[in-house]
Amino acid sequence: MLINLLISFLFFFFTLFNWYIHLGSQNLGIKSVEKKLSNALSNGPFLYEVFTFTVGVLISIIFISLIANVVSGNLRKISKDRLSILFCLILTWLFLPTAILSLSSYLYPDLFFSHTNLANKILLTIVILFFSILLLSSFFISKNIKMTLFIFLILLIPKFNSFNVTSVQLTDKPNIFIIGIDSLNQDEINEKQTPFLQGFLDESKYLPNTYTHVARTFPSWVSILTGDYPLTNKARLNLTNFNQIDLTKTLPYYLKNAGYINYYIQDERRFNNIDERFFFDKIIGPPATAAEFILSKFVDLPLLALTSRLNFFNYFMPHLQNNRAVWVTYDPKRFNKKIDLGLQSSKKPIFAASHFTLPHWPYKTNNKANHLKGSYQKYLESIRMVDGQVSKYISNLKNKGLLENALIFIVSDHGESFSRDIDTPSHDEYSEIINLTGHGTSIVSGSQYKTLFSFKYLKNNNLYDLGTVDTNLNYALSDITPTIIDILKLDVEKEFDGKSIFKVKNQRVIPLESSLQPMFNSKGTVDVNGTIEQNANLFEIDALGKVIIKKSLYQKAVNSKQRGIIFDKWQLSIYPEHANQIYITDLENNILYKDIDFPNVRLKEELLDKLCSLYLDEVIVAQIKPCSNLSYVYNQSIKAL
Repeated sequence: MLINLLISFLFFFFTLFNWYIHLGSQNLGIKSVEKKLSNALSNGPFLYEVFTFTVGVLISIIFISLIANVVSGNLRKISKDRLSILFCLILTWLFLPTAILSLSSYLYPDLFFSHTNLANKILLTIVILFFSILLLSSFFISKNIKMTLFIFLILLIPKFNSFNVTSVQLTDKPNIFIIGIDSLNQDEINEKQTPFLQGFLDESKYLPNTYTHVARTFPSWVSILTGDYPLTNKARLNLTNFNQIDLTKTLPYYLKNAGYINYYIQDERRFNNIDERFFFDKIIGPPATAAEFILSKFVDLPLLALTSRLNFFNYFMPHLQNNRAVWVTYDPKRFNKKIDLGLQSSKKPIFAASHFTLPHWPYKTNNKANHLKGSYQKYLESIRMVDGQVSKYISNLKNKGLLENALIFIVSDHGESFSRDIDTPSHDEYSEIINLTGHGTSIVSGSQYKTLFSFKYLKNNNLYDLGTVDTNLNYALSDITPTIIDILKLDVEKEFDGKSIFKVKNQRVIPLESSLQPMFNSKGTVDVNGTIEQNANLFEIDALGKVIIKKSLYQKAVNSKQRGIIFDKWQLSIYPEHANQIYITDLENNILYKDIDFPNVRLKEELLDKLCSLYLDEVIVAQIKPCSNLSYVYNQSIKAL
């Protein structure tokens, strides 16, 4: 046994060493991680998570050595000791690494060690048969039976909650499902490409003029769950410290007090670390921790890629499977099964907020053919996949009986721009400074800031009309919580920035903000290493092992934001990086003007006044110069002094 254990360790460290020296610390992001997570080595939760992962690695190595020990022993027993111990050992360790590399190459063609020749089905069949026969032979030759039973227990152990007993709900309150889709460009929803979404829109209330306040996932979801603008709820950037947010003024808090069981579901939580602190009873998804940034990179090691698939190892290495950030192993069907097992039927009403991130950059999936396509084609493929994933999720909810009485929202957190002409309003010049790729990079881009907002109410399995909504008006993600509270008639004594959509009768001011700006390379695509390096000093680890923006740098990042407002068919935007240039968008005709070229001076002044009033408290600190000369801003600054 000891010799097999030694060889197993040597095999693992051989792959680890080769992987590290070929990729290098820069590609692994280690240098930037050292800066970003400078307090990691003194952080208890971070160290515990690394320790647990290391235990999982050690058990994986021991597990493989057990297989080798049983197989080599049985091989010698079957040969009636005609084969030497050394020969059986050599034969076993010729086949075992081949089996590991072949199976990992077949399941995950994008791993560092994966190769098409190793993924050969004939080779895979041979090595699997070899080990299956020799493992099963234990029961016929009465050798290594206990060890073999242990191996099969690890291989076949089910999830502890795999037997889901359906409960009959004893409540007249509807279940509530908010289903979010990441980076969904509204123009890509159609019957051919997204048949499920299009069908849902056709039979639901759909508000085509809906916007996010900040085109990033965390600020968008906090606006959804609080009913407030980021300016109010203080979640203005990804990885905002939760201490800045009043978590008792959130939809999950109100629903929990009303008797609901709350779930939060997301397949990539790296930059949206919403958790139980938001009064969710259960989180389904990968860890939202600092350690995940580092540990998820070890998925490239074939041994860990395989053992992490096994339910036994999920406790030790949850970072490597069902994690969209680790796209090389992510399978939307498997994540749906994880949701199906984790979201239990209950006698109490259920609130489940879920977010599916397949359409998020880099748009890659575990499919080498996908990588030959351009970014936009990969994006379209990911949208088709997420359409099927959401469809299956809805189907599973229906099978559980959770949609008999249910309020279902399907929304997006933000859109996505590919720097095409259609991604920004028409204009005569300055495209290079406003037409940026991604989301949260340019507030004049409708492709980034327009969001999906659709919902329907099922009562006794039938569509129920809640009332009329003026679809010509503008709406925002912050309207979702007030709408749900209005429908449920909950007694909540709070004035929200958002408003129940059934009570919106006139156009309102809707604020927009940019986020941290990524770096781009000469091809116009995101420079990942450059962006991480640029923002590395912004982050630290909090007491819970989460990555957060440093308090000392938070306001500086907020000050650099583009700010804008939408009112009626107009948008006014201020870009500090363009010397506080003002842009005005005619949303109805999709035309962009510089303020000096805008023909209606009075309207420009009215729009600027609305923006400056909204951001009055930070005009001075953020140096919003177009507002600084207004009389009431001057008086406010004098009072502050």
